[in-house]
Amino acid sequence: MANNYNGGSGSGRQQQGGPYDNVPPTQYLGRHDQQEQDPYGDAGYDDYGRPESFDVSYYASQEPADYSDQIYMSNTGGSGQDGGPSLLSPDGPMAQGPMMGELPPRRRRNGKNRDSDVESVSDFSVRSSIVRTPASHGSNDVDIFGAYRSNGSGPGAADDRYASYAPSTESLIHMIENKKSYRPTGSVTSFSRSASWVSNGQGGFMDFQNNDAFLNADVPYPAWSDPNQIPLSKEEVEDIFRDLTAKLGFQQDNMRNMYDAMMTMLDSRASRMSPTMALLMLHSDYIGGDHANYRRWYFSAQLDHDTPPVREQIDPKQQQELLEEEGDDPKKDTPAAFMEKWRAQMNAMSQYERARQIALWMLLWGEAGNLRYTPELLCFLFKVAEDYVKSPEAQQRVEPVPEGQYLCNVVCPLYNFLRDEGYEVVNGKYLKRERDHAKTIGYDDVNELFWTPESLRWIKFEDKSLLMDVAPHERWNRLADVSWKKSFRKTFKERRTMWHFMTNFSRVWIMHITVYWYYIIYVANFLYDPYFEWHDPTFSKANPQGAKVPLPNQDAKRYTLMACGGALAPFLAIMGTVAEMFFVPLNKSTQRQLWLRMLILVIILAADIAPTFWIWGKGDDPNFDLEGLDLQAPMQENDPRTQTDVDASVLSTWRVARAVAIVQFCYSVAFTIFLSLMPPALMFKQRKKNRNGRGLINRTFAGNFPPLKVAPRAISLCLWGAIFLCKYIESYFFLALSFKDPFRWLYRYFPDENSCVERFFNSQLCVNQHYITLGFMLLLDLVLFFLDTYLWYVVWNTVFSVGRSFYLGVSIWTPWRNVFGRLPKRIYAKILATADMEVKYKPKVLCSQIWNAVVISMYREHLLSVDHVQKLLYQQVTSEDDGKRTLKPPTFFVSQDDAAFEQEFYPSHSEAERRITFFAQSLSSVLPEPVPVENMPTFTVLTPHYSEKILMSLREIIRESDQYTRVTVLEYLKALHSDEWDNFVKDTKILAEENSSNFGQASAYGQAFAQDADKAEVKTKTDDLPFYTIGFKSAAPEFTLRTRIWASLRSQTLYRTISGFMNYAKAIKLLYRVENPEMVHLFGGNGSERLEQELERMARRKFKFVVAMQRYLKFNKDEREASDFLLRTYPDLQIAYLEEVPAVEEGELPRIYSCLIDGHSEVGADGRRKPYYRIQLPGNPILGDGKSDNQNHAIVFTRGEYLQLIDANQDNYLEECVKIRNMLGEFEEYNPPTVSPYSPAAEPQKPPVAIVGAREYIFSENVGILGDVAAGKEATFGTLTQRIMAEIGARLHYGHPDFVNFIFMTTRGGISKAQKGLHLNEDIYAGMNSFTRGGRIKHTEYFQCGKGRDLGFCSTLNFITKIGTGMGEQMLSREYYWLGCQLPLDRFLTFFYAHPGFHINNIMIMSSVQLFMICIMFIAAMSVTVDTCNKVDMNVPEYANSLEPTGCFLLQPIGDWINRTTLAILLVLLIAFLPLFLQMLTEQGFSRAISRLGKQFMSLSPLYEVEVTLVYFSSLMTNLSYGGARYIGTGRGFATSRLPFATLYSRFTDSSIYFGIRLMMLLTFFSAAYWRWPIIYFWVSIAAMIITPFLYNPHQFVLTDFIIDFRDWLRWLGAGNSSANPNSWIAHVRLTRIRITGYKRKRLGERTPTTGHISRAHTANIIFAEILLPLIMAIIMLVGYTYIHSTSNRKDIDEGKMDIPRSTLIRILILSLAPIIINMVITIAFFFVSIGFGPCCAMCLPQFGKVIAGVVHTITVIVYVAIFFLLWWLDDWIMNHAILGMICVVYVEIAIFAILQHLLLSREFGEDETNVAWWTGRWYGKGMGGWAFTLTMREWLCKVIECSIFAADVFTGLVTQFFLSVFTLIPWVDKWHSAMLFWLRPSRQIRPPIYSLKQRKQRRRTAIGYGILFIILFVLFLAVIIVPQVITIDAKPPDTIVGYLDGTKF
Repeated sequence: MANNYNGGSGSGRQQQGGPYDNVPPTQYLGRHDQQEQDPYGDAGYDDYGRPESFDVSYYASQEPADYSDQIYMSNTGGSGQDGGPSLLSPDGPMAQGPMMGELPPRRRRNGKNRDSDVESVSDFSVRSSIVRTPASHGSNDVDIFGAYRSNGSGPGAADDRYASYAPSTESLIHMIENKKSYRPTGSVTSFSRSASWVSNGQGGFMDFQNNDAFLNADVPYPAWSDPNQIPLSKEEVEDIFRDLTAKLGFQQDNMRNMYDAMMTMLDSRASRMSPTMALLMLHSDYIGGDHANYRRWYFSAQLDHDTPPVREQIDPKQQQELLEEEGDDPKKDTPAAFMEKWRAQMNAMSQYERARQIALWMLLWGEAGNLRYTPELLCFLFKVAEDYVKSPEAQQRVEPVPEGQYLCNVVCPLYNFLRDEGYEVVNGKYLKRERDHAKTIGYDDVNELFWTPESLRWIKFEDKSLLMDVAPHERWNRLADVSWKKSFRKTFKERRTMWHFMTNFSRVWIMHITVYWYYIIYVANFLYDPYFEWHDPTFSKANPQGAKVPLPNQDAKRYTLMACGGALAPFLAIMGTVAEMFFVPLNKSTQRQLWLRMLILVIILAADIAPTFWIWGKGDDPNFDLEGLDLQAPMQENDPRTQTDVDASVLSTWRVARAVAIVQFCYSVAFTIFLSLMPPALMFKQRKKNRNGRGLINRTFAGNFPPLKVAPRAISLCLWGAIFLCKYIESYFFLALSFKDPFRWLYRYFPDENSCVERFFNSQLCVNQHYITLGFMLLLDLVLFFLDTYLWYVVWNTVFSVGRSFYLGVSIWTPWRNVFGRLPKRIYAKILATADMEVKYKPKVLCSQIWNAVVISMYREHLLSVDHVQKLLYQQVTSEDDGKRTLKPPTFFVSQDDAAFEQEFYPSHSEAERRITFFAQSLSSVLPEPVPVENMPTFTVLTPHYSEKILMSLREIIRESDQYTRVTVLEYLKALHSDEWDNFVKDTKILAEENSSNFGQASAYGQAFAQDADKAEVKTKTDDLPFYTIGFKSAAPEFTLRTRIWASLRSQTLYRTISGFMNYAKAIKLLYRVENPEMVHLFGGNGSERLEQELERMARRKFKFVVAMQRYLKFNKDEREASDFLLRTYPDLQIAYLEEVPAVEEGELPRIYSCLIDGHSEVGADGRRKPYYRIQLPGNPILGDGKSDNQNHAIVFTRGEYLQLIDANQDNYLEECVKIRNMLGEFEEYNPPTVSPYSPAAEPQKPPVAIVGAREYIFSENVGILGDVAAGKEATFGTLTQRIMAEIGARLHYGHPDFVNFIFMTTRGGISKAQKGLHLNEDIYAGMNSFTRGGRIKHTEYFQCGKGRDLGFCSTLNFITKIGTGMGEQMLSREYYWLGCQLPLDRFLTFFYAHPGFHINNIMIMSSVQLFMICIMFIAAMSVTVDTCNKVDMNVPEYANSLEPTGCFLLQPIGDWINRTTLAILLVLLIAFLPLFLQMLTEQGFSRAISRLGKQFMSLSPLYEVEVTLVYFSSLMTNLSYGGARYIGTGRGFATSRLPFATLYSRFTDSSIYFGIRLMMLLTFFSAAYWRWPIIYFWVSIAAMIITPFLYNPHQFVLTDFIIDFRDWLRWLGAGNSSANPNSWIAHVRLTRIRITGYKRKRLGERTPTTGHISRAHTANIIFAEILLPLIMAIIMLVGYTYIHSTSNRKDIDEGKMDIPRSTLIRILILSLAPIIINMVITIAFFFVSIGFGPCCAMCLPQFGKVIAGVVHTITVIVYVAIFFLLWWLDDWIMNHAILGMICVVYVEIAIFAILQHLLLSREFGEDETNVAWWTGRWYGKGMGGWAFTLTMREWLCKVIECSIFAADVFTGLVTQFFLSVFTLIPWVDKWHSAMLFWLRPSRQIRPPIYSLKQRKQRRRTAIGYGILFIILFVLFLAVIIVPQVITIDAKPPDTIVGYLDGTKF
């Protein structure tokens, strides 16, 4: 059949040679990396990463590449084989393609050391079918430096991180090596297998003696080359691809790309198993195996019943009848029956069919574009395509299908639907639709259409006929006619609401709220027992003369009241079920399940609570007379009165009531346990054995969790058992029992109704104030009950993790601590593949080469000096005994465990010490056994890149970046890495001298180095100053480039990432050479060109590196030069990029291609490299937030079985890369099955390993406190937490530096998800997706990569904001719904507390702080209004009798409760430091743990943690209310710049400063009214919310800069009113307001705002967050304020001063509305001034608008000052009353403004036209048109609101600066502050900035002028506060004013 298109038979092709025999396959191209923090979305709205839109003319400025060289459209003038058109050409429907019978010839690569030509690379190619046997090595020596000897490749070599290093390295080698070598003996064996039919026929070894066969085996895929073993030849596989392409219309480049991908996969697998088994296993993983996603989908969709009669029936009963009619027994329609039938079908397949199915899947996947996120859609397309390919129509087809038909007819319609769901065309550009996730059909909704047979019948055509009613073989050609818009619907509604918490996490609430109820009711026995005090054994009256007084038994009331708490469990479950109805689609099946669940829960609830109504009336003990007791007495003093004549029936009824109460309580406990254990989705659900995918959750794809083994499950149960055991015990005593006394005295306090009065509430506030206070205290206690669990989770999770570290052997406290002494043996046993190796060489010889390579790599990175290297290397010395040459190991291995050695092997606390220590320590743990290099799997490193720095330019490292920077990057790096800079300078000086002498001879290098040491003694410092200052003396490019590289390797650059991960190639070559000495001999020994070519060939075969540079064609000059340097330095590096070809005709969309190049790509005449592959995409691939789409378009160019996902700010090291085979062994695929997976004898397969995680070292931890804190968090979460999470099956995917199973992930939706906004944290969704689909996720302790983190305060909090908003989106997702509603309890709790629980804990912390402030506000109000009792000894049971005065309120237990609550909240904060301390303790020792923790506390890191918690809370709550989650480009530069006060203020006002100021006002009121010393903690914490952004600002307290900041802040307040200014106060206010109003759609020509077009928030969310919550807070504050004044009202009435009580409610409302009304008058008055005089005055006064705005704003500030003084005056100059009143005014105004903004404000313009027009009076020329009048009214309302906000910002900013100014007066404060931030000693700190004389004068004048103004304002502020407190003011406000303000005149 392939002959129809290929022009010849397979045999003919073998004779002639296919195109793949002469050209380099993609396996020899380069490779690429991956990143997590790319600024996708905001860097440019004309780029691919734009968040809200993408421009259809995006690449209009880019000229299309010329591909007319017979590479891509090689037959542009013709057609297919018979003239058929191609759909990809502008001439046809799309461009014409090459001849449909041939693969277009691939461009030959002309790069050096390529295997394009047989002679150019090597004379042989390694083939796994050739056995490696012992060989004689003659007299060849082993070169322990061979891998690191310069081969003259120069700067472009990929062997080093520096462009020029060889001379100095050679000098080193010649100094420390001897020329004779050690002759090894013995032989080496390799990887073997026992089953001959599984492994290669000759055992899988490499025969280095069979030279002839070996040297002539140069083939692209060595393991797939033996014609005697392979089931299909490469030509036959190629014919399959050609045939499928011709039949289905795939692109030629897609075909070539996927062919190479498949052959690389087969070669990788066939290297460790037989080719037949390799093909079988590949087919099993892709299509037919037990864990293949296609098989699961086929089973779920019931396509084995895909016959017309069955398809037409949806009703299961009718389906069963039809199955019986067709001869199928419906009882056999079970999973077991299906699996048996399926396995038989798979087993009966021919190898050709298996290969064809794999090829078909890969071709469909390779060209699917964004559809790769929908795996079951691809399964459906595969099934439809397979049916068509096997049909007679396809078999008999002669004419090829036009190229691109699959893309045009299948992919593009689906892509267009997905694009149009998220974007709409406005003015020729695609803009993000203003539509939230609940109304957007995303990738997951599309994918779920194909899950079940019922949903497949939703696919319909325009005429509403169904695709599934079409015959299977006809569906492929009908796909183009499907109306996808009519077919898709929402399958889960991601509504933006916190009700997701109730649905997903209902079990958490049940376990806490119910138990808390049990505890409180149990300890609060005074609620139902009047003699509760008498039960105390120490109560004297209860035990007179030792005889216990009989007491009434109130057990009936106690148990029934406690049982009512059990009713909370079903009630909470009902609430979760009701909320669930708003999220899931309500069809017949789901409604039945939900209503059934709700009905049963209602019955459980009713049965729980109903007995209480009967028991409560019968529960009093009839043996005692309880009538007439004084329940208001402090305690019952008289003995209980017994009754003798008790009615028997009453007594029996009481006993029955008690028994029923006990049963009721047991019933409630039982169902509480049941509802806590049972996942909601499985509750009351009948489990059916037959296949039925209908229901709430399809468990095939959403609930197929990998099972835990017995030991991990036991650990999980023990962990949570320990957590809740400790939690319940501690919470009972610390939270419940300790709350008994405050509860008692608040509950049993009975105030006098006549003691207070209020006009509207009369005496109700007096009577109920203590109940209100008690309610808030109970709520706070419940919140602390929740927080307590997280505290114990942190403690026990840390304990278990530390215990596991001992088990794994990674702790330094283990008995086998001598990790260095055993290091050589462990290298031999664990790193080298020596299991089957015949010991022909001594282990020392093999280990020496690995160790020396590691040491020299550190020397090349300038981590070690020459002296250190000499002490660390193995060296060849002459034996003293026999005079022979022998290897001498370094003394380092024994010195580390012997205190007698005092040599320094590396600088103390250096990077070299850390790396060597971890390398030695890691090998003490258990590592999977490695396989030989030739048998290892092929893998790829994938890195996405957007706009991250590639390579530092010279300008960037030697010049300050801006006016606020006080140091250059190079100076800062020199201070941080002083030892490494010294090593670099010495190396550079050697290089300079060698260059000056034309490099001399190699034998002279050692002398040159020695001479340099002599010269250093006589040279002056002036001569060496250029070297030590900028790293070079000559400006030659090779020297400046070295300095750039040195700086780039210590910054967060892409060059650092690529150079680090290219160590994999070095490691593979090193291991290959070390483990195959015979091969070294065969190729001419070390240093021979043929050997280097063979090593390169093996490295290319096993390792790829792909960088997804989506912006490659949009790079600026510097970026282009840097990327070109990367390709020259690392020619094997592959770059995947996007190319856009402008549309030919107007109205058409441009065509976008995904292209691949590497350093060997041919360079065209235009200087651009010509890509190897150029695959057209259905459209712009960047539909999401950027990173995931960037990865997705490049993933088709990756090769091999595994991917490592890397960010563009990571690093790797050679000593870690040599463990790569061990890491890949974690996937547990080194040992293939011995029988076919389709054989009846095949054993069940374990769930596959989907992801293997690794540790991260944060290399930015040494740059100061913020870097260290970020590193500590990463260390605790990335290592300590994940260690135990992976063990108990709760680890997910967190992006970097995880390895993923390529086939598992790509057949299940890819390595991330990409719906815009929803999948902002894209990586974790891949983990959840893998977990719910049965993939195991592991974590390793022995492998680590470097990782950079954000270093500045703003950048770190930007990252936290991204994480917080991303978590808000996760809360809405279906994945959280699936996990929360299906996981068993222990795994659910692990998932919850490791992921959403952390963020909910932050919400709880901030809520507890705010609740605490409310509680103490009420307590302080009571303390100043009621009579409080004297202090008593509460340890005496009878203390209630000693209370004085009588009827007083005992405030003492309330004060003790405040102390305990403060301690609890403090512990919650401090417990965050425990994991880091224990992590450091176990891995680095006690001294370093204490040192690190001490430095963090000395640097005030607890204050930073307060801010972090607040930002987490703010970002999460903001996202849940308003949405708008987007990628935030955090920036990874060094935080050396001083940011202006205005910048920090505008960034943190909404998230922390406003919140802190409001809490500070409450705290001030409490401190003035009722001081308690523990409140100092809250003063510090709340102050941290306000000042932390400034505290961590470099050089914040330099006095001159501080005053200049004050000037700039004043300018910032007034900017933007004469002309638009994005850096102004008004711009900041507008950005805050758009959360409510949203933006108008873009007008033609309008500039896009920097924030993107933010959607208007949902009305319900606005009402709750912006209106309801402020109203509630206003009401709460009003209650407290009114209560305080109610007592004085009664006093004044009693004294006859008034007849009608005052109403403070009216007072607050009037004072709140007064400034708003005044602002309305002022703004409208000045509006007429501006419109009348503005246009003419602007000519002579350009700042007219600024002046007018300044006048109005100044008046507003004065008005608010007057309002405060008026309020203070009305409160008789009592400060705490006035503060509480102002708090009320603030909250009332917030609520009023929210209502006005939501009801009356329309959307904002993208540009600030209306604000400028308002103040300048120029309304013309703004493009407003007919909107001008309505916009005037709108802007008036805006100005009224803005005036009040301006006053608040002025007060807040001034108070903050007044407080900060105190620190500027401390001597040497800047040095101490810098030491705190950067951890640099004063002697090593950065120099002060250098200013010119003119600049110094200007700064001095500014500082003096504005300093005087600042002092004046500060003095006025202090005077306003202090004077009324010191001077008694007798003047009273006029009665008329007071009467109107208090409502007595109304």
